[in-house]
Amino acid sequence: MLELSKARYYNWLHRSGEGKLEDKVGKSMHLDKILPWEIEACISYVLEHPREGYRRLAWMMVDKDIAYLSPSTVYRILDQEDLLYRWKRSKSGTLNKPPKPKGPDEQWHTDIMYLWIRGRWYFLVSVLDGYSRYIVHWELLTSMRADEVVDVVHRALEKTSARPRIVHDNGSQFKSKEYRQLIKQFELEDIKVKVAHPESNGLIERFHRTVREEGIGEEELGDLYQARDIIALWVKHYNEERLHGAINYLRPWDYYYGNPELLLATRQKKLERARVRRKEENLGQRELVRRENFRQREQFWEKVQL
Repeated sequence: MLELSKARYYNWLHRSGEGKLEDKVGKSMHLDKILPWEIEACISYVLEHPREGYRRLAWMMVDKDIAYLSPSTVYRILDQEDLLYRWKRSKSGTLNKPPKPKGPDEQWHTDIMYLWIRGRWYFLVSVLDGYSRYIVHWELLTSMRADEVVDVVHRALEKTSARPRIVHDNGSQFKSKEYRQLIKQFELEDIKVKVAHPESNGLIERFHRTVREEGIGEEELGDLYQARDIIALWVKHYNEERLHGAINYLRPWDYYYGNPELLLATRQKKLERARVRRKEENLGQRELVRRENFRQREQFWEKVQL
């Protein structure tokens, strides 16, 4: 009649006689337990952005109010769902790197990237701010002549009125008369990286790799003008929307123009508010479980008395 096994029935009777029949809430009702809708929102967002790492995804979701989860929590969810994409780390030794900047426009990095478009080479020259990773200026050139490459840096300087250290490799363009005149005109500090060691100028090298992988990707570049349009849209996305792993997963714009400390504090407040709401909801679930257990227990004793 009770649809219970003998073992459970007599166990309940024994516990009842000792006054130990109260509700027991298991570990699953931990108040910080991630809510089901948070897990679903996280998985859905990850599937929409399959090329992003879990740390960037975590802060993207916080910033866009999708779900308020820490990077470690996102990692666990993706690990359980087999959605992690693990990058292999470089095993390079100690690098001969230039000093680390402490503010915007203190140190710029520049380099040239080759692009093959419709049967010929073009040359992307970029100027990157070492503190914020912001792309101050870029141009896609038809040649590697020293005067044209130097003009890119010159226009970046005129655009910002900055007087940064300039970090570059040992290319002939940066040994030219035009470049030496530029350094003298603006009274800049010139930093040449170690010979045959591109990692020393790794910030701009990494940006150019990202241009190839994310900015252009599988896109078929039809001509110079289309390539410039595609790169322009992507650089705007990179500067103003894409979260950068080297700057606490904020945007380069946030570090170059904004207030990164305020944004990081806002993120933490969002996470804390989410924890409070999560506890409240889990407390509500705990109360529902307690009431359901109480109801079932009352029904059980009613049947026993009958």
